[in-house]
Amino acid sequence: MYFTSEYADVSYLEDIDKVLLTWKKEAKFDNYRKPASAALELLREHDCDLVIDARNGFEDEKEDVEWGFSFLLPEISKTGCKTVWFIMTQVNEDTIGEEMDMWTAEFLKYFSVKKVDSPEKIG
Repeated sequence: MYFTSEYADVSYLEDIDKVLLTWKKEAKFDNYRKPASAALELLREHDCDLVIDARNGFEDEKEDVEWGFSFLLPEISKTGCKTVWFIMTQVNEDTIGEEMDMWTAEFLKYFSVKKVDSPEKIG
């Protein structure tokens, strides 16, 4: 494990050459930005794709969204990341679908985006 907190875990999955950011619960400000920044560091190191496990929450504060759009995504685009995978279930798609649609639209400016309902479906 590269980074862990009560809000998220970040690790590099060597077997599939991807960085995994797993949200454990809703995070705000530093609790959101620290794991996201850790994922960015790993992406810089490994030049690979990103997997975001959003099954346990992915809602953001307005300031975190602005930080993500103005800093995080442009910085990720400078790495070797070409595809961002979202792991979601139908249940959380129903509850955070609007939030995910907003993020997906922004991610699509830089990357291809794939949504799956389990980690086993990541290719």
